[in-house]
Amino acid sequence: MRAGYDELAAFKAGLDVKRATLPAKADDYKAELPADFKPPEGITYQFNSNDPLLAQAQAVALEAGLTQAQFSKLLGIYAGGQVASQQQIQTARNAEIAKLGAAGPARIDALTTFFRGYLGEADGNAVMARAFTAADVQRLEKLVSKITSQGGAGFRGNGREPPQPGGRLSREQIDKLTPAQKLDYSRQFDQSSMPAWRDPRGQ
Repeated sequence: MRAGYDELAAFKAGLDVKRATLPAKADDYKAELPADFKPPEGITYQFNSNDPLLAQAQAVALEAGLTQAQFSKLLGIYAGGQVASQQQIQTARNAEIAKLGAAGPARIDALTTFFRGYLGEADGNAVMARAFTAADVQRLEKLVSKITSQGGAGFRGNGREPPQPGGRLSREQIDKLTPAQKLDYSRQFDQSSMPAWRDPRGQ
């Protein structure tokens, strides 16, 4: 009988020691990942201290009598699932950007710049956050073209195109054309209304 009592007393003492090392309140549990948690390169994960799910997890941990290390291990399992989802989303989005061709990243940057300027940074970022596919990007480019055309300016994948009266190019733009492109450009206009050609040498 004495041996059984001693074993029970030792067990209770062990529980008391463990209980003394546990967080006293639910919010004493820290949202810390275990030291051996290693996310994939280029991906980070951070807990939102205002997330109600975190508060619920802390309450359950207190009720279950978990240590901080045990709680962190559970957080690591949860974060691992979240990181895997982020990685899958990023991989899928990169594949969609590739469908836009080599100019894909530049087209997305141009759209992001436009919507930040047009709607404000927060709303502009929100619009672009929903552009998951190549088709989404193309739809947004059509939308931007309609918006800018109302103000007399077109939109290209690399940014906004300044308006030109009568569809004519500026002198700077013409100077950048090749001789063949200049000829094709000039053929768009009525040649009869243009002044007679003069030899630039003054002869």
